Amino acid sequence: METSIGYLKTVHGDLLAAARSESVRGDTPNGSGGPKRRRFPTAGFASAAAAILVVAGIIGAVVRSGGFGAEVPGSDSDDGATAATGAPEEATFRGPEPGAGDQGVAASPVHPGELSLPEGGEPPLGPLTISRIIRTGDISLIIPQDSFDDRFATVVDAAEDNRGFVAESRSRERAGMLTLRVPSARFDETLDAIRDLGTVAVESLRGRDVTAEYVDLRARLRIAKSRRDVLLRLMDRATSIEQTIRVQNALDETQLRIEQIQGQLRLLDDQTSFATITVDLHEEGVAAEVEAASIPNAFERAGAGFVGVIAAIIIGIGYLLPLAAIALVIWFVVVQVRRRHRVE
Repeated sequence: METSIGYLKTVHGDLLAAARSESVRGDTPNGSGGPKRRRFPTAGFASAAAAILVVAGIIGAVVRSGGFGAEVPGSDSDDGATAATGAPEEATFRGPEPGAGDQGVAASPVHPGELSLPEGGEPPLGPLTISRIIRTGDISLIIPQDSFDDRFATVVDAAEDNRGFVAESRSRERAGMLTLRVPSARFDETLDAIRDLGTVAVESLRGRDVTAEYVDLRARLRIAKSRRDVLLRLMDRATSIEQTIRVQNALDETQLRIEQIQGQLRLLDDQTSFATITVDLHEEGVAAEVEAASIPNAFERAGAGFVGVIAAIIIGIGYLLPLAAIALVIWFVVVQVRRRHRVE
């Protein structure tokens, strides 16, 4: 009898131990004693984000290349470049038509010595000369064999005949390159003379309107000069060394700013008064001169590529945001309709 009671107590203790063990296992995942952890689909979110960026980049690249009928400001195709036989864009800001007195800024040729500013440091700017356009051109010519020396000299003569000059030149056997500076009014005439020297392989013309920048610099120059006049009057009224030093420091800063603005105006005057033409000459059978590869050029191209990719992604996201908003509205409506049907 006592043996039976002892056996029953042993069985009862085993059952209680088993119950406690099952209770602990039910409170922990997979029977482990650690706390429950909620798993988040991080891999799915990362894949979705990567897919969105890829799609945005593709859309941006298509838009930048002229797709979807969109013209993106600041893209490569919006740099004022024209076709090989076209002409640079004219400025949208024009003065009165010729015949009312004087002509536009490019009406009469000028020499390099005529670019200096007047004594006041501010170039004249009337209503007829407000348009400022930087014109540049690149042309590559294939010339007949054994004619390089003559054609090279003819390009130099063409620049001088149009009141321009050769800014830089370099040559090798049967090929060479020249950089010409000619008055903007003689830009087309100079190009026509150069085209007649051989077969045009590549030609690129560009025009950049800097009228707004020029007008802004002139306005800042006038403000700086007015401030200088005020400081000069204050200098005459200074009654202590401290006041004199403070006014003198402000006057020096203002004078430095005036000189910087005048230098920028002179640069714009030079760039808009004289156009730049780069001419590449090479005889038949001779390869055109190619820019040598270098580390700085590699970094520059890498930076340009990085900026281009980021710009394409940003443009693509701009196209995707309205679509995402529409999809979100549709999803919200569908969810609401399903909830109503479930309630009914």
